[in-house]
Amino acid sequence: MKRALLLFVIFLLMFGCSGRADTMRVEHGWIAEIPPMLSVTAGWLELHNDGDAPKYLIGAFSPNAESIEIHRSVMDGDMARMVFQPELEIPARGSLVFSQDTGYHLMLYKSHGMTAGAKVPVTLTFKDGSALTVAFAVVDRRTLE
Repeated sequence: MKRALLLFVIFLLMFGCSGRADTMRVEHGWIAEIPPMLSVTAGWLELHNDGDAPKYLIGAFSPNAESIEIHRSVMDGDMARMVFQPELEIPARGSLVFSQDTGYHLMLYKSHGMTAGAKVPVTLTFKDGSALTVAFAVVDRRTLE
């Protein structure tokens, strides 16, 4: 029963949204592996807008996390802190990189199935009602260069 429900949720995520974000594409989407006793992790990606108008990312969700928030890490004096981002613009014919350099990242709360080698569906939602579902690779950060 759980498997059928999960497949139904994935189907809805992929096909049940009000529109597909046909001008949007994701490259290098990945999520950091976490030990089984933890439930919070982060994800990074490159989000490209091949369209002639800007798009606005307003959210994300996955059947592998209770919630996902879009954050940016910023320095506040000597302290780093995360700032919730309610909306991010991806310019026309441009891109937005989620990386340690830019500070942008996805925070996945109460997540599960985050074992290296797994693929996790993440649906990105946009202000115009469109959505894009992408399989993010779960990666052991220690193997990254």
